[in-house]
Amino acid sequence: MQSVERALDLINTIVDAGRPLGIAELSQAMGLAPSTIHRILQTLTAKGYIHQDAGSKRYDIGPEIVEISRSLYLRYDLVRRVRPYLQELVDLTGETAHLAELYGTSAMYLSQLEPLSMVRMFTTPGSVTPLYCSDVGKLFLADLPPARVEDILRKTGLRPRTPHTITDPGQLEEALQRVREQGYAEDDEEREIGVRCLSAPILNGAGKVIAAIGIAGPSGRVMKERLPELAGYVKGTAGRAATELILQPQPETQGQTS
Repeated sequence: MQSVERALDLINTIVDAGRPLGIAELSQAMGLAPSTIHRILQTLTAKGYIHQDAGSKRYDIGPEIVEISRSLYLRYDLVRRVRPYLQELVDLTGETAHLAELYGTSAMYLSQLEPLSMVRMFTTPGSVTPLYCSDVGKLFLADLPPARVEDILRKTGLRPRTPHTITDPGQLEEALQRVREQGYAEDDEEREIGVRCLSAPILNGAGKVIAAIGIAGPSGRVMKERLPELAGYVKGTAGRAATELILQPQPETQGQTS
């Protein structure tokens, strides 16, 4: 744990300085021996978290830190820009609206807005859900190459969460094909009894799924008879969100020249 703390302190020291630092400067700032600083720098440099300038021999933030910062910024910006559409879904349906993205072999919820009704669905932003038994997860699986889907399912399995969970690979592929054809995905009490969810994809300019937006509610309110109506709301909202994201480039891409 001490080595981890020192590595993080070293990164923070460089960030706070706002400029590249040499070993002697880092040693003085952190109160550690130059040999200790050098060992930490070797590990961080090898992993790409720290970069050494070939000329000055000073150390600065590396490409891995930059990529992490960029990824977090893009995630925050996506949540900020899609939030009005989540509110629109809440107003249209009276149900909880959510936003999710692909996260390794799972889907991660990025944001949630709740209605004023007494019975509401709670999904904590940052929590993850399996791909095979969730509405948002099926959207991502339906968009991935077959080999990638097989790899994910090999790692996660198809463990039953409820009696309604799809545990047969053939049946899951049929469900994914329906997702591709209808443009939305359902969770029909597959993760939790009494909860039904419905999501549609937010697509980029190339037609790839970059996020999922949808609703969740008690199965007594989100009845199967309402699914066509609710699916229309969700798909329409996802389409408008995608149009804004495509027409308004991310801030860091603005002003670039080809």
